[in-house]
Amino acid sequence: MISGLYKGVFSSQSKKKAARQEIELRIDVDGERPMNIVSGDIYSLSGTKRKYVSSFKFGGAEKTKNSLNQILLAQDSGEFDPSSESFKKIEVSIPLNVSPFKATVKLLDRKSNELACLCRYKSKYFRTVHVEHDYEEDIVPFESYNTNDLLPSSHRRSHRLTIAGAYADAGIRLVITNKTQSRIPHPKRIPRQGAIWTDSELDKAMVKHFSQLSELPKWDVWLFSANEYAISNVKGLMLAHKRKQRVGCVVFQRATGWRFSQEKRMRLFIYVHELGHCFNLPHPWHKHKTNRTPMNNGSLLSWMNYPWGYFSKDKSQDFWKLFNFQFSDSELIHLRHAFRNDIIFGGNTTVDEE
Repeated sequence: MISGLYKGVFSSQSKKKAARQEIELRIDVDGERPMNIVSGDIYSLSGTKRKYVSSFKFGGAEKTKNSLNQILLAQDSGEFDPSSESFKKIEVSIPLNVSPFKATVKLLDRKSNELACLCRYKSKYFRTVHVEHDYEEDIVPFESYNTNDLLPSSHRRSHRLTIAGAYADAGIRLVITNKTQSRIPHPKRIPRQGAIWTDSELDKAMVKHFSQLSELPKWDVWLFSANEYAISNVKGLMLAHKRKQRVGCVVFQRATGWRFSQEKRMRLFIYVHELGHCFNLPHPWHKHKTNRTPMNNGSLLSWMNYPWGYFSKDKSQDFWKLFNFQFSDSELIHLRHAFRNDIIFGGNTTVDEE
């Protein structure tokens, strides 16, 4: 299996000076649910500084093997951010007798000029992000849920699933720092009574306790486990700060429950769902600004749907019978291959939720 993350550095000579650029290459052609896409991000390097330049994505990539025992990938129909006609084709070759894998990458423009470099295999995960997880006082830490505890089904993989495990299934590595040793008190807590959070209180808590909060886009996100929201029955929220969207989220224990299997299942679902919004994933009935059409409808079996709004007669009951604890194919493509600014926390918000 050659799919995963590769990294390399290429240099281009100009009349003034040599320019060094780093490429993060994502190859997705085999393994778990391959999307047959090669994508990447390019960064300029200057001393110790690293600055984002652009992203690209080539669909329809397929593996072929030549007489030299090399896997070859080639595609001449790509998308670019910012929109550009700089490169029309990508070629990737990977010798199979070298471990770990090394990919020779060539980006070619319309005049067949090429930008080439050697990228080394780094991880089976397409992206790695850091989650800083805080808990309110008296909130029960979430550990895992056994997907076969309720409504066992022959098509469902039976395993104990964590928040990180749900994203690992999609090819995304979550590095979660659980800060359970330093609990966050509610500013208006009454002893032995549940606290209710408002938007302003949540923002103040994030500012005070999220050590990586920044006005710049970062691969760090805040996750907060709280008791209850000012609007009852709200199970979770995505958090913004100073007009920067998608920098954190909160899950409310009172609305999800935490004692019984149904409640643990719902609690896991809302954690994965709200973090999905932080990755810029919409509900399936909302519109993308790029094409102004719904991605799908309420019948989508995905972490991003609402079980209680599932498009069937028995709604939640039918949803849980069929749900395989996975993202949809279109959501996988976004998580693995979205342009950097459309997925990084605090970056663009491409979803129109009017």
